[in-house]
Amino acid sequence: MSRPQRLSRRQFLGTAGAAGALVVLGGPATLARSSGRSRNTSVVVRWNEALVQAIRQSRMGPPMVARALAMAHTCMYDAWAAYDARAVGTRLGGDLRRHHREQRRAHKETAISVAAYRAAVDLFPAAASGVFDPLMRSLGLDPTNRSTDITTPTGIGNVAAQAVLDFRHRDGANQGCGGL
Repeated sequence: MSRPQRLSRRQFLGTAGAAGALVVLGGPATLARSSGRSRNTSVVVRWNEALVQAIRQSRMGPPMVARALAMAHTCMYDAWAAYDARAVGTRLGGDLRRHHREQRRAHKETAISVAAYRAAVDLFPAAASGVFDPLMRSLGLDPTNRSTDITTPTGIGNVAAQAVLDFRHRDGANQGCGGL
């Protein structure tokens, strides 16, 4: 039996940084060109592209954009960390860690996508039906699945995201009260 392909922290963080590059260097043309390669693109890049699209449709200023991206990426990281042998989530530590036999790329991608979706619809609710729901469906995932069963990748993604969102909703940034 072959060993599952690992997504290293460096690969994860490098891919996560693509959102910043799209914002600074990209523009709508870059986002449109990249949509044709979405089937072969990592889920982190695909979620970054969706987040950037939602940001462009919003009226957020730079500080709110930075916070929103940090929140979304923290949710994704915490979901991914459950499927890494050494990584520790920011909110739940190693409590979500899955056995090495479950540390498969497909499980990581599902958990990351579910966490990204939960963060995205929390931060950009107006983009849910036009941006985030279609991306979830294109990934073969159900945007309405709110399972908290941490023996499943969907449950990992939902639980990891909720822990980060609960913490950030109380961080003094006034999200929902003129903040985000």
